[in-house]
Amino acid sequence: MLTRLKVSGFKNLQDVDVQFGLFTCIAGANGVGKSNLFDVITFLSDLASMPIIKACSNIRGTHGRTSDFSSIFSSAKDQTGWRIELVAEIIVPRRTFDDFDREATPTATLLEYTLILKLNTETGSHTTKDPISIEKEELRAKPSSEAHKYLEFFGGSEIAKDKSIIFGPGSRNSPFIQTIVDEGETTILLYGDKGGGRNPLRISARKSPQTVLSGVNLSSHPTALAVRREMQSWRMLQLEPSALRAPDEIFSDSVVSATGQHLPNAIFRLGENSDIANRLSELIPGVVMINVQTDETRQQRMLSVTMDDRKAYAASSLSDGTLRFLALAVLSADPESIGLICLEEPENGIHPLRIPEMLNLVRDLSDVGFSKHELSEQNGLRQVIINTHSPLVVAELPDDELLMAEAVRKKGFSFINFKPLYGTWRAKSLSPNDGALISRGELHAYLSGQKINSSLIVGKKRVKQHLDSDDLDMFR
Repeated sequence: MLTRLKVSGFKNLQDVDVQFGLFTCIAGANGVGKSNLFDVITFLSDLASMPIIKACSNIRGTHGRTSDFSSIFSSAKDQTGWRIELVAEIIVPRRTFDDFDREATPTATLLEYTLILKLNTETGSHTTKDPISIEKEELRAKPSSEAHKYLEFFGGSEIAKDKSIIFGPGSRNSPFIQTIVDEGETTILLYGDKGGGRNPLRISARKSPQTVLSGVNLSSHPTALAVRREMQSWRMLQLEPSALRAPDEIFSDSVVSATGQHLPNAIFRLGENSDIANRLSELIPGVVMINVQTDETRQQRMLSVTMDDRKAYAASSLSDGTLRFLALAVLSADPESIGLICLEEPENGIHPLRIPEMLNLVRDLSDVGFSKHELSEQNGLRQVIINTHSPLVVAELPDDELLMAEAVRKKGFSFINFKPLYGTWRAKSLSPNDGALISRGELHAYLSGQKINSSLIVGKKRVKQHLDSDDLDMFR
């Protein structure tokens, strides 16, 4: 679980410090840069799996070209050059597995990962082999006895007190990854969990094409491995109609991918149970059964949905919205679907009066509302972050789950700022008089394109209250 993210120098994210709960909604107008927060999260995930250059080429806007890499660095560079600084506070699962499927137990589960990347602008520079290099990489544990200070979101206090979820690092005070500079040479040290930080593996930052964390693949470094696995589980959910409709090879993956692939295999593994069909029927009346047919000759599985007319409709004939709902229902029901999911504007293509049901489904992709016993039973936490520009979505969510994204001007450049609502857990450390907080009424006015009026009544409204009589007549 990602509990806090500090970002500087990435696109229009400058001096950003965002705390996350199990479910978070970023609400803001189109064009302010809400998606950039998702980009930096998926960037961290990619950096845990692949070389830095490949991770940079995956970022939206670079078009896979190194000549465009400067576009991901903030225009307002500091006096010492072009840098991206990332600090992520993370809860990792209590068990992890290395590349040889060997189980390992981390020394600590509440950790802070720091990474600073530098853009090398000198043409033909002999100081580094790549246009982007590591300036600093560190991994440190936070004491479990202070977990309550970092986990203030709804349900966080219970998680902080659960020793099966939050534990360590005991008497250890040395880092798991550390950066030192000696005679101008930057070296990254990778320490094992045992031995109190002695005899580290030394890696030259200048020569390394990837982060040290991304190279940890053995159970000999279980804490660093657990962080890597957690970050690898972070994904941007971009369900594509072609992937949702595609049949599955019998022996291919059986977990729904970020694009929606492997839906037939996932349903087959879970069983054609009525729970998924019932969940889908909440959003699409008339759904009776979800079916998976196996073609032994072609070694494929195909999906169909039976409606109340008793006819089975193949995935190829189902609407994009139906398939999207089905994928979300499967992900919600699948215990193997863990980690962090980012989802952009889930209200797109949704009938306005179906937004509450859709949001219930999206929230169920996370562990929000789970009991202490349920959280203790599973290995790892499920988390969801969505963004939206719709006041209808905001109307359905509690204040504690909302953050407002707005564009601000600094030194002639446009950046994004995130504001919590008054009275929420995020607001505790902020002054109500410095403009760092916003009311629900002000947020609704902002999303509706109205001039913000601080005297607006603060109060939760439902979807129907945001639709006038003419709007409702359209849906009758």
